[in-house]
Amino acid sequence: KEISAVEGSILDDDRVVEGMERLMKEGAQVEEQIAKSAEIMSEVERAISKFEPFSQICKQLFVLFAGMREISFLYEFTAKSFMNILDCVLGKDDLGNSGDDSDRMSALKTALFKEVASRVARGLKAEDKMTFALLLAKIYTGVSALDRSSDNLRTDDIFVAIDGAFGVNFPWQGRGLNNLREVTFQDINSTVPLLLCSAPGHDVSVRVEKMAKSESKELASVAMGSVEGYHTAENLIIGASKRGTWVMIKNCHLCTDWLEDTLIKILHALNAGTHKEFRIFITSEISPKLPTALLQICDIIVAEAPTGIKASLSRFFSSISNERFGNSVKNRLYLILGWVHAVVQERLRFMPNGWSEQYEFTEADAIHALDVIDSLVDESCGKKQNIDPEKLPWDAIRTTLCKGVFGGRITNDADQAILDKLVNTTFVKESFNLDFQMAHVDGAPKLPEGSSKDECLEWIESLPSHNPPTWIGLNKMAEAVRDKMVAESVLKKVDVVTSALSYE
Repeated sequence: KEISAVEGSILDDDRVVEGMERLMKEGAQVEEQIAKSAEIMSEVERAISKFEPFSQICKQLFVLFAGMREISFLYEFTAKSFMNILDCVLGKDDLGNSGDDSDRMSALKTALFKEVASRVARGLKAEDKMTFALLLAKIYTGVSALDRSSDNLRTDDIFVAIDGAFGVNFPWQGRGLNNLREVTFQDINSTVPLLLCSAPGHDVSVRVEKMAKSESKELASVAMGSVEGYHTAENLIIGASKRGTWVMIKNCHLCTDWLEDTLIKILHALNAGTHKEFRIFITSEISPKLPTALLQICDIIVAEAPTGIKASLSRFFSSISNERFGNSVKNRLYLILGWVHAVVQERLRFMPNGWSEQYEFTEADAIHALDVIDSLVDESCGKKQNIDPEKLPWDAIRTTLCKGVFGGRITNDADQAILDKLVNTTFVKESFNLDFQMAHVDGAPKLPEGSSKDECLEWIESLPSHNPPTWIGLNKMAEAVRDKMVAESVLKKVDVVTSALSYE
């Protein structure tokens, strides 16, 4: 504008000369800034490149999460759950202390794998924890953690391989039910439900109740299975989410339609406005009918029942009401029943040697057997306190248990013969004799002298946590055979997931 208004030579106009000098100066500054921006972008690219290996690991882990779906419907790990893990790791203050970039990246990688194992493994079945740990180890080290050249691999070999890849204190078993408080207060929040999935008959709701009591938290619970329960649950969740109290919805495997139609919508509505102290716990048996959307919303703990005669007996006796323990003769029958039920359940672990099929024996069978025994004894002997064991309806008890309660689930003649032998050698009048042995093998336990509730519980507590397979009618090598089968199953699952990942 100034140049077009000049009359005569533009070099004689001071304003034009000053303007041109200013333009040249600004041009030089622009060139300098462009040069600096190139340096800055180069520095940014160098910084980003340092995280490139870490980003590749994150990608591999997320793909692994998707691959785990190949071995169970239960394993629905979402992008949101992975981002929660990543946020937790990146938010750790102690990871940025080292000035060395390689040390910092190494610490970040280690922390990520620990957190992934802690959170993901708690939602896996025991066998699948080993599968996941081996797959995780391959991403962590870049090579297979296990030498598979041997035809005689055992679970101990798998444990050694996992420890070799990560170290002995790596949390590959998961941060689960034994760390319930930490999970509740640190890993989940008011918008993330905690789904506790368990085997049939293994009730874990008491763990939540005990924690709520110790933490002085108000916990309202409702058992599902009726229309009234649906309305109660909905009102409890809405109220507690505003007041910051806790809610437990129990036995949700009994109402999968309601889960899909109602509960999932309610859970999706939980947002930043939900009271921060609010927590919702959902208990359910492991069931393929559980909606996928629910599995994706929740943080999951799979709570498998402890194995062994002692653990099974303890669970059974804890489910019997105190009112039932009024007669010492019946108490002894309950103890024998508990033993039979424990043997029946324990043999399932040794398929196909224990039973030929995966029969659905449950805690409900044993509870039903209690009613059967009470009814048969009362009918035969009346409701007397002093009952002569000789006059108990032994034949009726044995027949009902063999043909109805337990035998009603059996479809194989050889399995029926095993059950018949078990019942016919334990439900006998000699069981009231001193030193009656529960199995005809060396070292098998003998029933206690007394049969009060406390004496029965004391006897159960005296049993070893791990019993030999001979106690349940199997030979000494059964444990080794089962162990090999478990190891082979783990490796097959590793192959299944690996094959699925190759198509990603």
